[in-house]
Amino acid sequence: MALYIKEGRFYLDETPISLIGGSVHYWRLDRSLWPDILDRVKEMGFHTICTYIPWSVHEIARDEFDFGAIDANLDIDAFLVLCEEKGLHVLLRPGPHVNSEITYFGFPKRIVLDPEIQSRTADGTPVVFPSPPRMFPVPSYASEKFYREVGLFFDHVCPIIVRHLHPDGCVIGVQADNEMSFFLRTQPYDHDYSDGAIELYRTFLEDKYGDISRLNRVYKTNYNIFSDVLPPYDFEAAGKKDVPYYLDWIEYKEYYLCHGIEHISDMLRVRGVDTLLYHNLPGVCTKPPYNLIKMEEIVDVVGFDLYYYKEEYHKIKQSIEYLSSTSRAAFVPEFASGFVALPLPIKPIMLEDARFTTLAALMHGFSGINFYMLVERERWVGSPVDRFGGIRKQNFKFYVQLNKLIQRIDHAEITKENEGILLINRDYARLELASSLLTPIPLIGNITPEQYVSEDELGFKEVIQLEYARQWDALYHGFGAAKYAVTIGDTEMSLSNLAKYSMVAVPTFDFLSRDVQQKLLDYVSDGGCLVVGPGVPQLDENMEGCDILARYMHPAQECGSTLTIKDLELRNVAYFNAAPILEVNGNTIIYQSQVGKGNIIHFGFLFPRLDDGVPEGLVDVIDSIAGYAGLTRSIECTDPQIDVAIHSSSNGRKVMFLANTGKTEKEVNVGQVYIDVFTEQETGPQISLAPYSVKVLEAVEP
Repeated sequence: MALYIKEGRFYLDETPISLIGGSVHYWRLDRSLWPDILDRVKEMGFHTICTYIPWSVHEIARDEFDFGAIDANLDIDAFLVLCEEKGLHVLLRPGPHVNSEITYFGFPKRIVLDPEIQSRTADGTPVVFPSPPRMFPVPSYASEKFYREVGLFFDHVCPIIVRHLHPDGCVIGVQADNEMSFFLRTQPYDHDYSDGAIELYRTFLEDKYGDISRLNRVYKTNYNIFSDVLPPYDFEAAGKKDVPYYLDWIEYKEYYLCHGIEHISDMLRVRGVDTLLYHNLPGVCTKPPYNLIKMEEIVDVVGFDLYYYKEEYHKIKQSIEYLSSTSRAAFVPEFASGFVALPLPIKPIMLEDARFTTLAALMHGFSGINFYMLVERERWVGSPVDRFGGIRKQNFKFYVQLNKLIQRIDHAEITKENEGILLINRDYARLELASSLLTPIPLIGNITPEQYVSEDELGFKEVIQLEYARQWDALYHGFGAAKYAVTIGDTEMSLSNLAKYSMVAVPTFDFLSRDVQQKLLDYVSDGGCLVVGPGVPQLDENMEGCDILARYMHPAQECGSTLTIKDLELRNVAYFNAAPILEVNGNTIIYQSQVGKGNIIHFGFLFPRLDDGVPEGLVDVIDSIAGYAGLTRSIECTDPQIDVAIHSSSNGRKVMFLANTGKTEKEVNVGQVYIDVFTEQETGPQISLAPYSVKVLEAVEP
């Protein structure tokens, strides 16, 4: 048997497991210390480790490699044998890209300096990644020569991997490349404009449209063949008729990343690496150019690498919830255990951050996690085990306690309860990225779309590329503050996955892809409750008429510029003559329409940008929607800095996670008595929560 995934859980030899481990880099450690270091890892309670096999470290010259014959520390075969002797499972990461703060990210120097391999900017110059310890030109994942060179490395390393595959060996999973993300340069007009990438773009268009006449109809052009089509070099849309061209460019960016993962995966499989293959993406990769659902048509599972401070709770929550609903299993291939040693003003992620963020990730339902780094390396601080086998007592103690907690709550058997789901709308997320004006990286720090997105109206009723994020954030924070169990998903999800939820919410404007409209209508017709707004989609992704949803929705009878509910100021408010869900001053601003066995709930206004927390009026609006949708509050609390998640198992076990995401102590009434899993003492119904803390509570049996 092998490692596999079923119903959101990892199984090994038909037994559900919590795939929890950490990174140990053999080549960065003295070989004589390997046994003691692995013993320290096991003492913390871990049974799985993870390591890169870096191309540049092992290559002596082209097609010549050292796997221990010269430098004993490079003997990956001996390291895997030792892991087998100690009963450890191993996840391997042979690249070819490994990052790991290695010079050239683990690519041999000859690779990054080869003009035939380099990615190109819109100006035709090599794309340089500004990373310590040395900037370097990045390779193009559309270069066939690049893959031929990778193949030479794989020819040598794959036979070693194959010898150690489970069940005869310790290797239970292999990563197909690392952080496929245009080397974090995701601005759409930055790269890749190499010859191979432009050829791949035209292949994408031909795959999508099939016939050039169909593309011409959508683009309003008169190309003779697909090779005549030039890629966009900037966002120059003058109106909605131009939008499909740019949406396709962003969809191609997703296609490009999938192409790279598929190429690497095929190269591994053809060389006998017949095991679970996975891939990792950097950070909160819920939007384009990433498309996790498409990527999982190629590899078994895709996860996010999460390095966040305690103040960034919602990045952890959104990442894990998105993985839980869209991925086969919510796997975190890298989670901060310490942090890379960078120059000021970037501060390291400290143990106080890890304590909170790790429990937050557990709270929201990961199925597997790899702590990076369990064992220290150069340019890294804060690992529980140092490079000589010594321990940092407080860090070490934390992971011992964590693994005991994992066992105590039967982590592999419990599942987070969710009644509803809020979808990332891929159409509008593509438009948001397409209209990006910032080069080259639009997602540094806390930069918001208002600071880098074109404000051109394009002929739509609203500036969708700006308003979409505001509406999504309001729904996300509103459901959270009101304590409804609403998770996060994607319009790319299948109908069968959407059907698991009693409510699906998604922001909508003038256009929405035809297949998404049909899928949402089918969801409603089968008995679901769909929450949409502020707009009624009248067009599809090609800007052609499409009233799949509109025929069941009501036009506005009149409109107002603003409307205030307590401390919430709504904009561009539409009033409807329809069955009311929320009325203000006798005017219906949210209505419901029955469709088949289900209902559509439509709110016809714009939420404001949430700069100063969650307004009370927003909770009132959410309550009106949730009440009609049949959602129930997890606890009676509307403090936006308090969050809650309830997990249950098939045998009736219930575990509540209660988080204080703010910097002041909080008191919360949870309505009944629980057992505090950490202290094993009864507590509640009044619970005291320290700043940035998570309580794990088990329901007391009556």
